[in-house]
Amino acid sequence: MEYAILGPLTAYCDGTPVPLRGKRSAVVATLLLHPGAAVTRDKLVSWLWDEPPKSAVANVQTYVSQLRRSRIGVDHDGDAYRLGLDGHRLDLVEFEDAIRAGRRAADAGAADRAHVAFERAFALWRGRPAENVPLALPAHTRIAELAERARNARTDWIDVRLRLGLLTDVITEVSASVEADPLREQLWRQLITALHRAGRRAEALRAFHRARTVLVAELGVEPGPELRDLHLAVLHDEPPDSPPHPPDPPQLALTGMPKAAAPGCQLPPDIADFVGRAPELAAVDLALNSNGAAPPIVVLSGPPGVGKTTIAVHAAHRVRAAYPEGQLFVRLHDGDHKPRHPGDLLGELLRLLGVDGAVVPPSTAERAALYRARMADRRILVVLDDAADDAQVEPLLPGTSATGVLVTSRHPLVALPGTTPITVAAPGAAEATALLARLIGRDRVAEDPEATEALLAACGHLPLAIRVAAARLTARPAWPVSALAERLRDARSRLDELRAGSLDVRATFEAAYATLPGDARLIFRLAGRTGADSLAPWAFAALLGEPPASARTERVLETLTGAGFLTAHERDAAGRLRYRTHGLLRSFAQERAAGRDRAGEAEAVRRLVAQARTHVVTASRQFPLCFAPPPPGSPDRVEPSPEARAWLDAERATLLSLIDTADELTAAASLACDLTPYLINAACHDDAVRVLDTVASHARATGAREIETRLRLVRADVEVDRGRVREASQEFHRLRHRGDRAADDHTAAYALTGLAACAVMAGTLEDADRHAVRAEAVFTALGDVHGLLRVWLVRAGSLLHRGRRHEAVAVCGRALALNEAVCGTHRAAFLRVLGIATFESGRAADSLAHYEESLRLSRELGWRKGERITLRRLGEARTATGDREAGLRLLDTCLAMFRQAGDSYGEALTAYALGEVYLHDGEPARALRHFVACATSLSGEIYPAWTARARQAVIRARAALRQDGRERTEPPPDERSDVS
Repeated sequence: MEYAILGPLTAYCDGTPVPLRGKRSAVVATLLLHPGAAVTRDKLVSWLWDEPPKSAVANVQTYVSQLRRSRIGVDHDGDAYRLGLDGHRLDLVEFEDAIRAGRRAADAGAADRAHVAFERAFALWRGRPAENVPLALPAHTRIAELAERARNARTDWIDVRLRLGLLTDVITEVSASVEADPLREQLWRQLITALHRAGRRAEALRAFHRARTVLVAELGVEPGPELRDLHLAVLHDEPPDSPPHPPDPPQLALTGMPKAAAPGCQLPPDIADFVGRAPELAAVDLALNSNGAAPPIVVLSGPPGVGKTTIAVHAAHRVRAAYPEGQLFVRLHDGDHKPRHPGDLLGELLRLLGVDGAVVPPSTAERAALYRARMADRRILVVLDDAADDAQVEPLLPGTSATGVLVTSRHPLVALPGTTPITVAAPGAAEATALLARLIGRDRVAEDPEATEALLAACGHLPLAIRVAAARLTARPAWPVSALAERLRDARSRLDELRAGSLDVRATFEAAYATLPGDARLIFRLAGRTGADSLAPWAFAALLGEPPASARTERVLETLTGAGFLTAHERDAAGRLRYRTHGLLRSFAQERAAGRDRAGEAEAVRRLVAQARTHVVTASRQFPLCFAPPPPGSPDRVEPSPEARAWLDAERATLLSLIDTADELTAAASLACDLTPYLINAACHDDAVRVLDTVASHARATGAREIETRLRLVRADVEVDRGRVREASQEFHRLRHRGDRAADDHTAAYALTGLAACAVMAGTLEDADRHAVRAEAVFTALGDVHGLLRVWLVRAGSLLHRGRRHEAVAVCGRALALNEAVCGTHRAAFLRVLGIATFESGRAADSLAHYEESLRLSRELGWRKGERITLRRLGEARTATGDREAGLRLLDTCLAMFRQAGDSYGEALTAYALGEVYLHDGEPARALRHFVACATSLSGEIYPAWTARARQAVIRARAALRQDGRERTEPPPDERSDVS
């Protein structure tokens, strides 16, 4: 297990997130905040509840049992509990170890090693400890203690960096720190020292005078002797100590990356009636058209709703010519205004760059490395919209100067190196700022303009909200504007903060809300219940129980839009209008929804989930059913439908949100399973695994064994598609035994089919045949045609590997004769297998029609993986029929597609095909290079026969070189000594 508590609480088991919510998360957080120690039951109760219920002890026991079922090993020790960490990881432990190592190195005079250790430590510090956990007041003391220890450690780190001469780094960080904590003399000392050493004597003197002013005004004391002595040293311009040279940056070994295809323009549409913003656009143009040594990074900062995204999109379109290889666009917050994890964002960026979702690495570090490699030296513009902070953006930055980055954020992101900051003024900002200045004083507003803008943004530019904020700031003269702005960041508690005396933003919203018609109030609350970031009109109709595009739905949406409760400024991938809610109003909607317990409203959300599932079932008929026993009444499969796929693309985020918020387990499980075939086809494997794991965990916690089994079958199939044979095989073994024990032959048959697929990929064909024969018998007896198609596809692949081509052809013929095989994915796969069998039987010309039809279907489905595989086979067939030039063009295109998708296995097999062409044409040297590339890329873990075939091909090519008398005494530069 990997636990993280320094920020939002997370837990991962073998790379898979373990869902933690509510009081269960509080139990885990309490134990992790006492790493390895026993926590008494009484203390646990006091940390979970400010006012414990009578059932508190029983509740704790229940939570512990649920955690154990979620693979979190909570031990019971008398009347205490302990979360053992032997063999597990916890960021708090690693943080403290790194801090100790840094201090030891600093004491020993090894400043460079100390710097590395401190840097490693603070890479783990993601925010306020357990910030997403509902802990009671006694826990806050421990959290405050950790925060204070972190502040002290960061001070030690600053001293180390001063010794190393990292002055710019220190000045940037400490300048921000003294604004947040102006009474700490040590921070002022470090800032003044850094400014003085950097030759910025005047700024150092000004910093001392600011420090003295604050200390006298707030505490009534003069600066201490150390700060006064430092002031005299600066005043007399005494030379600063000569710091050692900073350590050289580590040299990275560069390896050549294949040229990937351009991703094209991924920007939202430009705004036709865009006007104004000339200064901002000019600054963006100048920065993004520069030719410096580092990538240009432009940060558009300002309050929400000011048009930052509009400016960024328009500016990005203006500079497209300077970035001809493509423009990427990613939103950095989810629908609840929560920052998305950098790992998830990197996964999305890699998919936009053409990397297949099945081969995206699991860890954030690996994803960042692959992303930077893909972006290296390419003229691509990346637009990162609505960034939360520097830590979220940093992993998304490219490493070379050819690429440009345009970021929008509420904050200026000053800690990002080399940025061009551009502050975007909100519409009506001058009036809002003037109002705040009149209420709290011009000097206080001017002291921190960025925080002022953030505060006004959190207020939504509502005059009442600004008055409330001003009243609270006036009551605390020493409170910086940034402090209140920070407290207003969390949308869930924002309305609690915007209240002072008789002034209350929530009460004003309630008054406006009361003027809405009943239907409008209902739909507003229900939209808050869904958890979706935006909804299309069909979703509102479902919530109201109306048919799509009904007059009632249109009237309600028009009412809410006219009243400012909704905005409608965008269209989705299907061309449909989408409706969003302003941040403060969304918080209010969720409050109103949570404050009601009407069965009718809960039923409305269930109706939406049911309607969503109906849409998904219909739109997914072009894909296979999910990998589990089909429910009764499953609709027939149909040919590919671009319109249906566009709907799924547009609604994917909403559907995933509905799965997360559905209160009925059966409905959530059905929607998750029905959506998975589309997610696999779209290479959104991460999304599929996340929702399947979440719902399966709920099923396990509630004892819904059959639902859990079904979800696990579907999830294991996702892993098969990703080529993770070992993990999938282990899970299928467990599920097969579960089916056998429950006398559930149907489930066991699907598990056997999965095992057969894994066995084919692992090269254990006898096991594959044994499993497939048993599964086929069960599917035949039960009349499960969909199961038969899945097992026949595995069986046909196994027969091909054995060289039994006529039998493989017969299996494909049986499959394609079924009505259910009209499904695009099934038909494309069986046609490809039929083409392979025909080709390998010596009838290359006859295989062309099978390959071309399979390729057409794959493209209509948007199934890029199927398209790449079939294109390789078609290239082989073209060359074998004498159309060498066309075949080589297809294979070269295919090789570029595999490289772009990050599919090293497909790339290796394409290299093998090219080698065969060149060897046949009497060019053994070129053939040898391709065969060596193939053999060195194959791991042997999946399809080991191909590894053996590639090695034999290397031997054949070398023999041909010897026969021609052209063998070299030294191997080619790209050969490896182990390929013989």
